[in-house]
Amino acid sequence: MISLEFIQDYIASLHQKEFNRVMIGYFTLSFIGVIFLLFRHHNLLNEAEQKFKTLNKARAQVQVILTEYDRIKTKKTEVDDQLTKDTTFYLVKFYQDLIASVNITSQNNSNLMSGVGPAGYTEESLQINFTQITMQKLCEFLEALQATPRVTVKNLEISKGSVEKKINVSMSLATLKPTVDKISSNK
Repeated sequence: MISLEFIQDYIASLHQKEFNRVMIGYFTLSFIGVIFLLFRHHNLLNEAEQKFKTLNKARAQVQVILTEYDRIKTKKTEVDDQLTKDTTFYLVKFYQDLIASVNITSQNNSNLMSGVGPAGYTEESLQINFTQITMQKLCEFLEALQATPRVTVKNLEISKGSVEKKINVSMSLATLKPTVDKISSNK
């Protein structure tokens, strides 16, 4: 092991010129070492900052997903509650009662279609065509329809009618019905 006395003897035996070279070399190496440590520290801080930003973005995305999941879960519970409250809901009967209450007579035959809905549900849709009705009657119909959360408008197309101030409307109404599970019905 190198002792402190050995270093003192070596420095004392150096001439002034050699001593200056050794000191310049020592300070240069020390300066390079400090610069290297500062550079490495700066790079580590930048890497940590980038990771923090990435994690913060991921956290925000997860928060949005969890919020949306909670909203969908709440909405699904509301839909399930509505479906269990009224098990005798029929879309065609609802539609006929609605047009009678709004006093719309210019309608074409409607087609009831049943299809696959979201998991656990069957979707029933009804294609409706109104000819030569006023915008006021359509608005009354849509307002009355909006009062029933069980029925939604899937699509709505409005075109100019052949009579002035009259329109032709093609729309599709839809509702969900719970899918009957064959296993639970056998028990």
